Formats: sequence, structure tokens, C-alpha cells
Amino acid sequence: MTIAEDVKAERAAFVELLIDVGPSAPTGCGGWTALDLAAHLAGEERNGGLTTFIARSLVARGVRMPAAPRLVGTAMCLERRHGFSALVNRLRRPIPRLLLRPHVAPLTLFEYWTHHDDLVRDNTGAHAMPPALTEAIPLVLRYQLKKLPAGVRVTLGTNDDLYRWSVGPKSGPEVTLAGSPPDLVRWLSGRLAPGEIAMAGPDIAVQAVRAFTGHV
Repeated sequence: MTIAEDVKAERAAFVELLIDVGPSAPTGCGGWTALDLAAHLAGEERNGGLTTFIARSLVARGVRMPAAPRLVGTAMCLERRHGFSALVNRLRRPIPRLLLRPHVAPLTLFEYWTHHDDLVRDNTGAHAMPPALTEAIPLVLRYQLKKLPAGVRVTLGTNDDLYRWSVGPKSGPEVTLAGSPPDLVRWLSGRLAPGEIAMAGPDIAVQAVRAFTGHV
């Protein structure tokens, strides 16, 4: 499958789960409900996804552009007014083509997989990860750089040693993290990882990295 096909499949599975659990179902995204997740993701696709495309294009280039929580909340409230059924129907439509452009598609997949995971883990359990999602890890790691301890080089690697990504200064202390790809994605997004993420490095640097709270 191409990454665009992975996005479409993840989005479709997310919508089906929304229908199964209903609007008031809890999620792993703070106090958000299934209705909130639907409103958030439908809002990102408004106007052909243009605003989201611009923001993700900047992130893909290494520019950190976090959305203000107040703006996110306002946009979500506006979408919630349409009701759960209308939001689900909108998410059943074809995804905006802009959000499938090659340089932003990994971030689109990251967004859908993470919020689908929020819903799955609080309602049904297991959630598979498409292999293409590993393409988003270096982008999100770089995005989270300012939230990671200053002066520490952070290296993420998969348990099978197939992938390895680093950010931070090349000199000074280094902390390495090893885990499964889905758990590394969860860690980067500020979610609890059900599997073990092993950390190695100087004690002070490891403790600083353990304090990372990069919620997205």
C-alpha cells in the first residue's frame, strides 16, 4: 500500500469505530470524547484542508507551528454544533487531496493514527500500525525538539534496529530510547506507551528526558 492508501484506510477505520462507540465514548486524549475527536479532525479538513496543509508543510520543513489551545478549542466547538452524525458523514467523504501530498502525508497519517489510537485504546484495545507511519517519526521528533531537554541529544531507535533518528547537539550527553514503532509514536505524542521504552544515558539526562510531556 502507498502512504496515501494507508491514510485512507486509517481514516475509514476511525470512522467505523466512531459509529460503533458513539459520541460520548471516552478517549485517551485528555477529557475529549469521540464527538470531540470527530469535530477536531473534521475541522482540519475544512476548506479543502488548506490551513492544515500549510501548517503541516511548515512542520515538514522543520518549522514548529503549534496551534494555540484556545484556537483549537474554538474551532472544535464550532464543529461540534453540526452534530455527531453530520461530522461522521463529512469524514466519510474523500479526504482532501492537499493532505495526501507526499511531503505532508506522513503527518496526516500520524494525526489520524494517533487519534484513532486514542479511541481504540479507551474502548476496544489493540490497534495495528501501518509500516508507513515510521516516516512521521523523524518529523514529529524534530517538531518536539524544543520540548526536549536543552543540550541533550535524543536518539530514538526501534527494537529491531531497522530505524534510528536523532535530534539535538552532536556534542554533550546523549539519551537513547528503544521501543516498538507504535510505542515510539505514542511517546512522541505524549501518550502512554503500553510496551517498554528503554532509555539509556547519563542519569541526569535520562531523568530530564523522562519528564518530556510533548502532547499533540
